[in-house]
Amino acid sequence: MNTKFLAVIVIVLFVTIIFLYYILINSKVIFPTRTAFKTELMSSKPKLLGIYVRNPDMIYSKHDWLFNLNSEWNGTGYAESLSFGGRDGVISIHPVDLHQGRYVEQEVYLPQGKYRIFFGLADIADMFPPDWMERGFGGFGGQCADVGIRVKIADISSNKEYVIFDKVIKNGGWYDYSVDLGSLFSNKRIKVRVESYAADNGCGIWNGEWAAVDYIDIQPY
Repeated sequence: MNTKFLAVIVIVLFVTIIFLYYILINSKVIFPTRTAFKTELMSSKPKLLGIYVRNPDMIYSKHDWLFNLNSEWNGTGYAESLSFGGRDGVISIHPVDLHQGRYVEQEVYLPQGKYRIFFGLADIADMFPPDWMERGFGGFGGQCADVGIRVKIADISSNKEYVIFDKVIKNGGWYDYSVDLGSLFSNKRIKVRVESYAADNGCGIWNGEWAAVDYIDIQPY
């Protein structure tokens, strides 16, 4: 076989491989973006600023971030904003079924700088008021109540999505988390999403899946 012809084939194959590799590594479907984020479980609810994410607990009235079509928050929140476990403005995002969760999300622009995101999460299965309990809501005892909660940030310009938090939250109280985002989203427009999913903590996959969000707040440092 002609040497020049073989050389051309080798070059074409090499270029094709490089091209396919580039396509694959930039596909968030095949290779989800994986970045190490430093997560801290805090001992108490932080002071909220509500600058870059319009925190529903601080700013919005009872129904705004769920039912007001003009709200910056969009999603499929399950219940109206209520009080649970000593906290007001709580939004439940109970999964629809075993395969489909619910979510809340918002787009926001972050100026140049470094940021942390703060959020308060809970499984509120045992936090319902007595009249709700009588109607059959909540009442799942102890460690059997759990729900998966995932926090995602999408870089809108690059179409890359980052899972910054993914944990099964057990019933028994509020959990306040801080995640250091560094400068990853500096000078970018992003979409923040908190979503629920059915989880199994050893008592079956459909036990007290009452995910709840108290607040979401992005702060510069």
